[in-house]
Amino acid sequence: MTDKTYTLYLIRHGLTYQNLCREYQGSILNYDILPQSRDLIESRQQRGASPSIRTLWASPLVRARRTAELYFPGMEMEYINDLMEREFGEWDGRTHDELLEDAAYQDFLDKFGQATPPGGESYQDFKDRMTRVLERVEALAKEAPHAFPLGLVFHGGPILHLTDSLLEEDH
Repeated sequence: MTDKTYTLYLIRHGLTYQNLCREYQGSILNYDILPQSRDLIESRQQRGASPSIRTLWASPLVRARRTAELYFPGMEMEYINDLMEREFGEWDGRTHDELLEDAAYQDFLDKFGQATPPGGESYQDFKDRMTRVLERVEALAKEAPHAFPLGLVFHGGPILHLTDSLLEEDH
């Protein structure tokens, strides 16, 4: 990039029932947020707790789209497939506790998510998607610096990966 500073807001989608149950929820399971979460986001937005942004990108999954619509009502947004959550395959809809006896899951945990869930997205494919997101942010900074601050509304896994890439290790 450049020496110039650009502001990004990485916003996780509102709470789903599956989040409450601590279930894995990848890119195939496409649930909406809970009514209580919707009320909380609307309350935050109405009292001015939403950041001021100029550009809005969102995952096309319902939980992210709905969150973006509530935080930034009427704002034009671009849906970006690369912002979707990682696909967890056979683990979708299952909890950490249910998977503890699964050897593949133990391997996944031991490798800090850098193993492929059965029937799911490989770590390399996921990492490649996150690299493309960073490349898009860099291209936007070069081509349209006036488009910042940029808000991204998406999912916990990609947010964790991007913050690891963007922030210094001891941040």
